[in-house]
Formats: sequence, structure tokens, C-alpha cells
Amino acid sequence: MDSKRLTRFAALSAFVASILSPAAAAAEAPTAAQALQLKPIQQLVEYAIPDKAMVDQCTNRAEKIGNVTAWVVRNPQGEILRRFADSNGDNVVDQWCYYLDGLEVYRDVDANFNGKADQYRWFHTGGTRWGIDKNEDGRIDAWQNISAHEVGEQVVFALKARDPARFQLLLATPSELNEVGFSDARADQIADSIKTASAGFSKLMAEQKTVGPQSRFVDFGSARPATIPAGTGGSAKDVVVIDNASALVETEGKHEQVYLGTLVAVGGAWKLVGIPTIGSNNQPQDGSFLAQGADSPRDAAGGGAPNDEMQKLMSELEKLDAESSNLPDDQQAANIEARADKLQRLAQIAAASDRDQWYRQLADMLSVAAQSGNYPQGLERLDTLQKTLTDAGASDDAISHAVFQRMWAEYVTSQRAPGADPATVQQKWLADLQAFVGKYGKSPDAAEALLQLGMYQEFVGKTDDATKWYRQLVTDFPSAEPSAKAKGALRRLGSVGRPMQLRGAGLQGDTVDLSGYRRKFVLIHYWATWCEPCKADMVLLKDFYAKKGGREFDIVGVCLDGNVAAAKQYLAQNRFAWKQIQEPDGLDGRLANEMGVMTLPLMILVDQNGNVANNNIHVAELEAELTRLMQPPANTANSSRSAPLPR
Repeated sequence: MDSKRLTRFAALSAFVASILSPAAAAAEAPTAAQALQLKPIQQLVEYAIPDKAMVDQCTNRAEKIGNVTAWVVRNPQGEILRRFADSNGDNVVDQWCYYLDGLEVYRDVDANFNGKADQYRWFHTGGTRWGIDKNEDGRIDAWQNISAHEVGEQVVFALKARDPARFQLLLATPSELNEVGFSDARADQIADSIKTASAGFSKLMAEQKTVGPQSRFVDFGSARPATIPAGTGGSAKDVVVIDNASALVETEGKHEQVYLGTLVAVGGAWKLVGIPTIGSNNQPQDGSFLAQGADSPRDAAGGGAPNDEMQKLMSELEKLDAESSNLPDDQQAANIEARADKLQRLAQIAAASDRDQWYRQLADMLSVAAQSGNYPQGLERLDTLQKTLTDAGASDDAISHAVFQRMWAEYVTSQRAPGADPATVQQKWLADLQAFVGKYGKSPDAAEALLQLGMYQEFVGKTDDATKWYRQLVTDFPSAEPSAKAKGALRRLGSVGRPMQLRGAGLQGDTVDLSGYRRKFVLIHYWATWCEPCKADMVLLKDFYAKKGGREFDIVGVCLDGNVAAAKQYLAQNRFAWKQIQEPDGLDGRLANEMGVMTLPLMILVDQNGNVANNNIHVAELEAELTRLMQPPANTANSSRSAPLPR
């Protein structure tokens, strides 16, 4: 959890805790709206968020459940939405409970009664997890309970977010190995594997390209749980394990396995004992913990483990990564410099086959740091990296990646320079992109450069030039990630007069399909809660819909928020009559890629026959465009009467 979110929680928690104190019942009872202000500390929790109109009908009353007094928020149907409980009778709330469909799904707990949450629990459809926050900073320090299925989910989340700390929580600790009851020899073997896994996760993140921000966890699979009886191999207790566990991941319609290996039960928590591998080509030959001769879990990379110096550097890098999120801006530069030095050294001592990946990670970090403004020497260090790679005879892909990341950093920082002329900056960026494609046209980064060129030409109104760049991208890099966006852009640019297909999961729990809107004009509105112009358009569209919505006109919203909770909360506070579609991954997801949505807002007008009438319309143009399209056809020699609209 980020520090700003935790600070906001602490302030709001103190306020709500005070007004929810059962001792205050004799004074002025808090309103349901006040009680509903609080949100879970942990993110990605799905819970009931009533819309604005329903909030006014909700109730908040003090109730006694056993010996516990709580303020309970109920909806008009009597279902519980929230429960804020005083479990120890000191007139201060110490449990913040969140419900979905009448069932508690998540709870923040202040177990030591000092006013700060130190435990986080999931219930019912929310899962089984029970996280412990020892220093009360909003971050889980250990799992007291977590199912094997949820371990698979957490590994995927860690890979998506490039979060080694999340992965570290899933590994068994030395004390847990002792608790399980392994023999000393087996415990030592597993401890070595865990140490290698912890140090090697940064390497795995740098190398793997399968699991990205757009990926989603689909399912968990494994062999049947098995009990190894006490005495086997010198074990002091029965040991419960799951062999050959894996997580199924879906990325842009393609499925792949993340192989987790063996999980060991430690009390109520399942723990990993090695590093995952990704993809069928990296499937372990024998991942069975039970198999004869399989005493040693596999090593970190599915091949040779990092040497001692690499392990030490990766461990130090992991620590620096974790520290960076809590440092003020004026202390970031030293942390970035230290991380860059360690990445540079890792690249120098890595095997030749791994070297490019470390250099790519170094270029990425330096570019992001320079763009943030916290590392002014980033451009200079990227120049040095490019020279180092060239002098060392590195691969063209490694050199071109450093060049491209330096271009990005310069483009972003140039826009912030005092007295910068936006037109000049933009023209240089365009020239740099064209030069890059000319020199490094076969490198993976050329795909992104081609996408940027197409976007630029489209935004300045040069559709033919945009189409040329998009087509080159699709032709030269058919499997590259930017290609999906370019294909969608080509589809959108050529869509007028052609059928449009749109189908997705509705935020109301249904499926929304554009084919069900025939005989109506339909406005497709792509938006997100972080897009202020989108929300301004929605206010205008609400008024327009009140006048025109009905038998001949409708709207379908396509929300490109990656977080469904943010979308639901905004729509609960701002009621709109039309249906909304939302899927994970936002601007990188299927709904955006199908029509090549680059920026927001975007509106597409579809006619009564399901064909695109206008592929980039603005709210101010909508009434005039509909009036034009609804005009009856001109009189012909055979008829002096206007043809009616189809019904």
C-alpha cells in the first residue's frame, strides 16, 4: 500500500472511528454516508458499493451481536454493507468489515487495540487469506493463512507488478521449515533452494515476457495433496505437500502455465520452496517432491543457479527496490545510482546469454528515473551505457533498446525544460522516431516507434500517413504487443460504413452486446475515471440522453479503468442510465485494442443497422450529426414521400 493511501486511511479511520464509537450513540448517530466513506486498506478487494441514490436509503444503527457492539450499515433490503465493531468494549472501533451480497468478504483488524490495523482477513467468496502487518504500515509482512490456489494468484500478481516483496512472502522461512518437521538434511536442501529462489526472482522478472500488466490469473492446478508420514527421510512430523502446482495465465487470448513446483503446508498457509518457471519450454522435467531421488528442488532459472556474487547483488538490488518506494524525492537519486551500479555489475558478470536482459533492465530503470525528474544525470548515464554496449560489441537489440529508452527520456524531459517550445519538441521527437526506424527497423523497439509514428500522424489529422505506419507495424511485427493496438487503429480508421462488433462484461453483472441495439443509433463512449475530459463529457451526455435517449438513440459506455472497484465507485456516485462495459487491463486490454483506442475520451457513433457512422465524434457535434443522419432520403422520381426509419 502506498504511503499516501495509508495516510488518507489513517485520517479517515480516526474520524470514522470517533463518530462510530458506541459511546457516541447517546449523542448524534453517524449517517450511513459517513460510515460508507471508509475503504479497505488492501487493494483489489471486491465489495458492495451502493450508488448515490441508494446511500440515502441505507441505515446505520448500533447493534449488539453476542458481546460485541457494532455500527451496522444496511441497504434498503436489509442486507449488511459494512460492520464497524468494538470487539473489546473500549468504545473504539477495532474491526472494519466489508460485505458483498450480504456476506463478509474482507476485514481490517486492529488486534492490539492501538487504533491502527495490523491484520487483514478475507472471507467467504473473498478467499481464505489472513495477512499480518507487524509494523502497521499497510503492507502485509507474513501470511498466517493462504490457500494453494491463492499462492498461485499471488505469484501471478507479483510477476505482473514486478513486485519481489510480494513473491518473498510466499516462500517458506527457516523457522517454518523447522515447524514443518523436515530432517536436517532435507531442511538444508530446501533452504538453499529458497535462498536461490529469493535472489533469482529479479532475474526471472527481467527475462520473462509472458506475464505482463495485461495478463490475468485464470486457474490453479496441481496433483492431489499428499501426506508424507513422520519418519520418512528422517522427518519428525507428518508433512503435507502439493506437487506439480501451476497457475494458468491468460494474455490477450493466449494461455500459458506458470509452474510453481512443490508447495508445503505450514499451519494454515501453503508455501513455495523454489522459484517458478514459465511456459511449456521451461516445464520442470521432474517437479515431484515425492519422487525417488528428487530431494533437491530445482534451481532458480530452470538451469544453472546464479553464482555467489550474483546472488549477493540481486539480494542487495531487491532491498534497494523496496527502499525506493518510501524515500522522499530528494533522496531518490542516490538510491537510483546504487541500483544502476548493481545492475551494471550484474550485466558484466552474467553469462553471455543473460547479459542483454540485465542491460535492458538497466536502460529501462535509467529512462524511467530520468523521466521522473528525480535523476537528472539519467540522460548522461544512458549515453554512457550506449557507448559501453557499442564498444563491447553487444547485440543490435541491446544497443537499440538503450537508444530508444534514451530517446523517450529526452522527449519527456524536454517538455519540462524552461521555455520549451512544444512544436519544436514534437518535431524533434518525430524526426528521432523516423531515424530510429530507419536505423533499427528490425529491433523489437521499432514496433513501439512505429506505433508512436502512427499515433502522431493520426492526431495531426494525417490519416493516410498514420495508416502507412500502422500497416508497417502490423506487417513487420505481427506478434509484437503494439501490433494489437495498430490492428485496432486500422480497423477504426477504416470503420465508417462497416459493421462494428462490441461485446463485453457489463458492470451491472450482465453481458452487453451491441448487436442487441439494432434499430437504434448508438454512441460508444470510451472513458476512465482518471480522465477528467471523459467525466465532463458524461455530464453533457447525461443531459443529452435525458432528451434523446429511448427508441431511436442509446449509449454504451466502455470503461477502460484497470480497477473495477474504481469504476463501480464512480458510477455509484454518478448515476447514468446507459449500460457500461468493463474488463481488466484498461488501455492495454481487449476492449481498447479492438478499435485501437490510444487516448481518451473517444466516441464512435453507430447507425441503426450496426454500421459505424462516425469514428471520432465529439459531444458538441452529436445533435447535429444525429439530425443529419435521421433526415429522410432525398425525393426521387418514383416517390415524393420520405421513407420512414426502420422499426
